Amino acid sequence: MMFKKIWTPDMIRDIILSLNGKEPLNSHYFSTTYPSVYAAAERIFGSWGNAITSCGLDYNAVRKYNRWTRVRIVTAIRKRYREGDPLSSQYIQNNCKPLYMASVHHFRSWGKAIQAAGIDYNTVRLRRSMKAEEIRAEILRLYNNGEDMAYSNMRKNHQYLLAYGMKVLGHGSWAEARRACGITENFRIAKEKRPDRPKRLQMIQAELFS
Repeated sequence: MMFKKIWTPDMIRDIILSLNGKEPLNSHYFSTTYPSVYAAAERIFGSWGNAITSCGLDYNAVRKYNRWTRVRIVTAIRKRYREGDPLSSQYIQNNCKPLYMASVHHFRSWGKAIQAAGIDYNTVRLRRSMKAEEIRAEILRLYNNGEDMAYSNMRKNHQYLLAYGMKVLGHGSWAEARRACGITENFRIAKEKRPDRPKRLQMIQAELFS
């Protein structure tokens, strides 16, 4: 025999507060994701906005996530990526909650929003706050692996490292960032005419770590 669940104001408030900061709290999200909770809140409090307010939350702040669109979210993510800002889930939740919450609302998860922006989520995991030594080591690792360190290639395939290198090592210049790592190879010269890379790398490592 099935019994109808009896909702109380405290039960609804507990659910709202338990999800605050973890999932969107706007009416559209709740009515489609937790319809029974939403219906009970409307019945008991008179409106979803009243239910939110009864929890001590600002309903205007909750509603603002509706202003985000999928296009705006993707644009914001790509901008942060180009500028070398961290994009880990934890960082965005702590430092840009509106973007995170809107992403969960429109894409169901932060990871799916990242993918919609055309970004490999594995690279996002690397997008923590990098120290100068870590940036230098990562640049040299790519160089050692034969990666083309020209600005155009780095912008296309390693934007996060390009942005960090320019910001931390190069004072806004990628060429200066390379030089800070001991890489003086002229990437405007045809590849076959450049100096032998393995020998040059050995010299760099000797200079940096001696």
